[in-house]
Amino acid sequence: MRKFTLSLLLLLLAFYAGFAQCTSAYSSASYALAHTKRALNADNFDHQMLYADRGVAAMEKAKVLIEDCGCQPALNEIVNGLDNLSKATDPEDWKAGRFYTQIALEHMQLVMGALDRCTTGAPEIETTSDLTASADTTTEYLAVNNTDLSDEQARLEAEKRRLEEQQRLLEEKIAQQRAMAERAKMAREQELEEQLVIKRAAEVHLAAMEESLKDLAESLGCQKAMALLNGSYMRSDDVLNNENLKETRNYYIQQTIRMQRDVAAALESCKKP
Repeated sequence: MRKFTLSLLLLLLAFYAGFAQCTSAYSSASYALAHTKRALNADNFDHQMLYADRGVAAMEKAKVLIEDCGCQPALNEIVNGLDNLSKATDPEDWKAGRFYTQIALEHMQLVMGALDRCTTGAPEIETTSDLTASADTTTEYLAVNNTDLSDEQARLEAEKRRLEEQQRLLEEKIAQQRAMAERAKMAREQELEEQLVIKRAAEVHLAAMEESLKDLAESLGCQKAMALLNGSYMRSDDVLNNENLKETRNYYIQQTIRMQRDVAAALESCKKP
């Protein structure tokens, strides 16, 4: 009788120890399930991968506890869930990440059901067909999306070549514009040199003509004509930057005509009756 009581006590202790471990596993698995749901509901790629990574860490902890509590159906499911969610931590794209997260979520829901049965002693439910269906779906997804990825890669390569061609044409255009600007600069510098030559020569000759006219006006006693000869045609070199060669030439032609015309008019007014 004592042996029977002791055996019963040990059996009850083992049962409650397993029950406690499965309860802890259930709590840890719930945490992993929550992160998996967050990964699936994430509104951007980075958050999806972040929550998937946290879900993987939580699943790994739950897996150890499930092993300790001896709930084999839950262990089978969490292994498959962990495998799929791990693929969602660094997927090809957001679409692939959501696909693997969805499968992981289905496995985690089965984990929770299995842990419920392990803690309550309910009979095991066969899930082999579900796992086979998930595996078939994964294979189908990869087959279809490998083609999609190839098409996408070809499109991106074509877009890359188009952008490279645009860049090449833009660089050629920039080079042509720089060459044109350099030629224009050299032409302007050459024109400015010619303007300076005309300015200096014209002002020398105008100064000589002015002195001759002063001597003439003085000899004729025409003070009015002498007052007009004041070097007003002289100007700084800087003004040439604001005009072209033709305008510089026309300026000194006009100054020559003006000086002769004004002096002639003054001399005319100096005639005595």
